[in-house]
Amino acid sequence: MSKCQLTTKDFAIVKTMLDRLAWSGGPLVALLRRKLASAHVVFSNEADADVVTLNSRVTFSVDGGAPHTRIVAHGPMDGMVGQIIPITVPRGLALLGLRKGQSISVDCGRGATETIRVDEIHYQPEAARPGIAAPEVRTNQTERRFPVLVFSADEPQPLGVPTKIRHISTNGDDPGPSAA
Repeated sequence: MSKCQLTTKDFAIVKTMLDRLAWSGGPLVALLRRKLASAHVVFSNEADADVVTLNSRVTFSVDGGAPHTRIVAHGPMDGMVGQIIPITVPRGLALLGLRKGQSISVDCGRGATETIRVDEIHYQPEAARPGIAAPEVRTNQTERRFPVLVFSADEPQPLGVPTKIRHISTNGDDPGPSAA
């Protein structure tokens, strides 16, 4: 298996899956071990835009058959039948970390194998983050723009310190609690 690229989050999830399933054996455990052994781990803001990460929407084909478009997800999601492929099944796990155009051979159990190919990546959450350009657009690493946190309070308070309520009355009468 050629190298696959995993974000630190994706790597941690795959490692946890292996830790929980290692006792059971089977094709999924073998694939988990292959993924971890061939992984090139990067921070999410360093992930290439042409790599399948969790929550990516991809089109793939199995053994050269008809293309399927799915969202690669951590597990089954209610209300999204036919729209996702979880990494808890061999096909979903196989897609994770592959580049556009890359293929992988997967053991389906009982001696059968299938070849899964990534045809297109329609959406990747890491590439869609604002302020981070796609790798082919970047000229060097220093040109990345990250979101800036803006804070505009009149009297900033440290976190965890309760704010005091100020009551101002012109006629000395207590107006009672506010409606808000």
